[in-house]
Amino acid sequence: MRDIGRLVLVLSLIGVISAGTLAYVRAALDARIEHQEDLHVRGPALSRLFARPAPDLLANKLAFRAGGREYPVFYLDDGGQVDRLAVEAAGRGGYGGDVVVMIGLDLARRTLIGVEIVSHHETPGVGARIERESFRAQWTGLALDEPVALRSAGGDLDAISGATFSSRAMVDGTNQVIELLRDHADEIVELAAGGERPARAKGGS
Repeated sequence: MRDIGRLVLVLSLIGVISAGTLAYVRAALDARIEHQEDLHVRGPALSRLFARPAPDLLANKLAFRAGGREYPVFYLDDGGQVDRLAVEAAGRGGYGGDVVVMIGLDLARRTLIGVEIVSHHETPGVGARIERESFRAQWTGLALDEPVALRSAGGDLDAISGATFSSRAMVDGTNQVIELLRDHADEIVELAAGGERPARAKGGS
């Protein structure tokens, strides 16, 4: 019985040590994984939106939580004033799932700078045409104060022929960002202007 007790104790200790080691390694790697994702996935989208090298933009990042979702937010603070943002959102309803977009915002002019595709699983040659510049150019200059919509829903955006689901997902992601700015713009700008880069900035439930 004593031998069995010792065996159980040793195995328990091994399990605790192993779990602790794995937790430590995961925590140590999380930041590195996030940095690589930012650099290689989000970085190109940011660079195209702001016409600057990705490494110069990625440092100005915060995560803002609202409506049960977390939104990666990147900002420019030229001259100490935060006047441009890029907000990532997962547009719902795509044919292959969420379409993750990065929306550029000009706070001074209250307009959209543009939209970039971060990731998607839409059908090649059909839904994937949302990546085309001719389609995404429709977002440039749109008012930040009003939701966007496809022409079929009374808006100004032309859907991609044969890819309505993909187009709707783009609209959904855009409107998430517009709603976020409508309700929390002051909080986001205050966090950015203060130079804070929290892992999570709570801005709603």
